[in-house]
Amino acid sequence: MRLFFSAGEASGDAYVAALAARLAEDGVVMQGIVGAKGESAGVQAVASNRDWGAIGIYESLKVAPRIRRGYYSALSALAQGTPGVCVPVDFGYMNIRLARQAKAMGWKVLYFSPPGSWRRDKQGADLPQVADEIVTPFPWSAEILRRMGASVHWFGHPLKQMVAESGSPEGPRSGIAVLPGSRLHEVENNVPVVAKALEGFAGRIRLSCAPNVSAPELLALWGRHSPLVATAEPDLYPLLKSAEAAIVCSGTATLESALCGCPTVVVYRGGKAMELEYRIRRPKFDFISLPNILLGRMLLPELIQWDASPAAIREAVTALLPDGLARRDQLAGFDELGSLLGPADALDQTARLIREMA
Repeated sequence: MRLFFSAGEASGDAYVAALAARLAEDGVVMQGIVGAKGESAGVQAVASNRDWGAIGIYESLKVAPRIRRGYYSALSALAQGTPGVCVPVDFGYMNIRLARQAKAMGWKVLYFSPPGSWRRDKQGADLPQVADEIVTPFPWSAEILRRMGASVHWFGHPLKQMVAESGSPEGPRSGIAVLPGSRLHEVENNVPVVAKALEGFAGRIRLSCAPNVSAPELLALWGRHSPLVATAEPDLYPLLKSAEAAIVCSGTATLESALCGCPTVVVYRGGKAMELEYRIRRPKFDFISLPNILLGRMLLPELIQWDASPAAIREAVTALLPDGLARRDQLAGFDELGSLLGPADALDQTARLIREMA
């Protein structure tokens, strides 16, 4: 069995690693565009997606040449040998084109977590044409894609299984978890304002170290902006399951924090170019964090760009600590969110489907 995975950034790489761990066995050849987690799970990297993630026009233009090189490396690998099953994960900027080319070469295509699947109004028009099977994390996405003629499956959200399998740390929750982002530019922009917000905080400061940012780099950056001692922790779910509250850069991590039961404030600060873009092209959506988008209401406070001042961050975090007024409301909302995301075996079911396609 030959498998080819394609993930464009850290969240997709985590999904690839989880699927690869379920599919690795004698005789299975796994290649793809992956990051550190995918490689650790046994996927041979034909290109690395390290530092591919970007938000906004300016940051996207900076990484576009790297993505283009990775795309052509993937096409070269797909053209060699006997076709198998290609599994693109999200990242529609590149993966829609890659899926179309893979299918033309004779590969079967299973699109996992298609781009924009959280949207309730529409789904990508190309998806039914480029994929033989689609596995989407949301039931409304499955309904829309099915009406479009796609062969689509909803097994629940994969994060629900990943969080459930991560175990539960012993002891009471303690400290503030800080997740400054999975992209280097996010970390550089978010750490200074969060450090200022937590000045004088008496509890533990626990920094999440994403795969693309080394612990020494992260701690050095924190040390330049805060006299408080912080620790860097590479294992995300144990961190979120044992912290009293979290400050999280917007992205998949907001949903992971909610599933781990950690009260959260969402913070996002971009650079000057992103701030200018934000002012000119004011977003037309109500929320940026997945829990709020999925529930259709403001459960997690969102502090974006100039709203993410140290004072505002500190006030929001204080309200989420054990004696805070907002903590109970968030915890109740997390239960509602868990029910919305369906069963906790999406990865097992997807691995079974991939084997059936091979």
